[in-house]
Amino acid sequence: KVKALRCNTTRQINRLDVWIASMLLRPGRATASMLMCIAVFFILGVFVVILMKPAENLFMNSTEAYAWGMQFLGGYGRHPPFTGWIARIWYSVFPATNWSSYALSGVMISVSLFSIYLIGRRVLGLRRATLVVFAMMLYPLFIGARADRFNNYQVLLAALPLMIWLFLRAYEKPTAKAGVLLGLAAAAATLTIYSAVFGLVGVALAAVLRPGRRGFFASPAPYVATAVFPCSTFAARRLAHQQRVLITALGRRLRRRSIPPGLCGHVSRSPFRVARFCPVAPVIALWPWRWRVGDGDAPVADERSLVLVIAGVLVFGPAIVGLVFNVFLKPDWGNSFFFLVPVAVPSLLPKLLVTRRAIAKSAVVAAIFALLLLAGAPVYSWARFKKEPDDGPYRPFVEAAADITRLWRERFHSPLPIIVSGFEVAAPIVFYSTDHPKMFADFNPAYSPWIDYPAELRRKGYVGVCFADDGNCRGYLKSRIRMPSSSISRCSGKCTG
Repeated sequence: KVKALRCNTTRQINRLDVWIASMLLRPGRATASMLMCIAVFFILGVFVVILMKPAENLFMNSTEAYAWGMQFLGGYGRHPPFTGWIARIWYSVFPATNWSSYALSGVMISVSLFSIYLIGRRVLGLRRATLVVFAMMLYPLFIGARADRFNNYQVLLAALPLMIWLFLRAYEKPTAKAGVLLGLAAAAATLTIYSAVFGLVGVALAAVLRPGRRGFFASPAPYVATAVFPCSTFAARRLAHQQRVLITALGRRLRRRSIPPGLCGHVSRSPFRVARFCPVAPVIALWPWRWRVGDGDAPVADERSLVLVIAGVLVFGPAIVGLVFNVFLKPDWGNSFFFLVPVAVPSLLPKLLVTRRAIAKSAVVAAIFALLLLAGAPVYSWARFKKEPDDGPYRPFVEAAADITRLWRERFHSPLPIIVSGFEVAAPIVFYSTDHPKMFADFNPAYSPWIDYPAELRRKGYVGVCFADDGNCRGYLKSRIRMPSSSISRCSGKCTG
């Protein structure tokens, strides 16, 4: 009986493998099946984050993006506008709540995964592209505690793969239409964050260094893309509602600092700490499925040289810039730059066979991993709250926003107009307040181009909010905001105003 039961179980598992493989690999439905898998992954990922962080505040950059998007401008202080535009569109449909921010992050992740799949289909073929995507579903930035951070870097993680896929299409069929799409995608990436320049450099080098470049540069595609890129970027700037310089230079964004001792160790631990995960996808793709040679099914396999050049620029470019120009690299820089590694490494082994069973098993592994995270999410939430109950993500910004809004309305009988504080305090209050006031951030007019400083503060009034132990914030409010103001002395938790 035991042997019969075991045989029956094996038979059922084999049937399931056959069904999964047929759904994912049948040419007519492969793309639709992958979209469905990504949609299911999106839903599971959103619920994982909701259960992991039921009592946490949103990541500061996510609330800051909401504050940007309250006004449709051509730029937001230190940052280009594309992230704020996305937030503006999204929150015009969905409410300003934690779950909607998590869902927006999930949309960015889904766009990134599908773009990686499209790149892999061209360079690796259907089977290995599918395997790579399921491996990427184990990526910590795509699911789990770090998948909730809607910010410039997460948007770039969606924009760069899409731009590279459009570049590969334009290189294969260099028409004017392909050039327009490539130019628009390049403009979108550039309007996300300045570090997108590494992607643009990688695409340019790949186009120039490839042996077949003559046919590409004899077509209209590169010239149309080159024309559309600055024109669309300039047109985006013209959408600004205020006539002022909204974006600072790249040099200011990359503030030059003296590099401390042990630079190489610092660089390897910050943006390149993501590299610890990057070998996982190639390893999954190569072991233990098959070591014998198989026929490649990539429709445009000769494009792998383009992908290798772009991946090399994205991975090593920031480190070279940091060393040559003595620039301090932010840890978040590396998060958007390693997505091509799981495609580039298997492309070096074009004849390696990936079986249909390997595809089915990878889908099952990704599903089990997501379900285990879903089941363990409440435990993670409980453990983290026990570790830091009164600090970090549990600061009472929700209660503070409610109290500040209520007290302002009781005193002035009008919606709360403006919050004055540092980014880390002002942005969450703007998000969680029912009035969603404007934000005068870091007491610097250059960082808040949506404020007509100082006339708007005098005309509408404002509330200054500081942590109880933040003497610098109090000093700024007294010395730099030089105008009469009504004070609100009550605030929840460790905030005072």
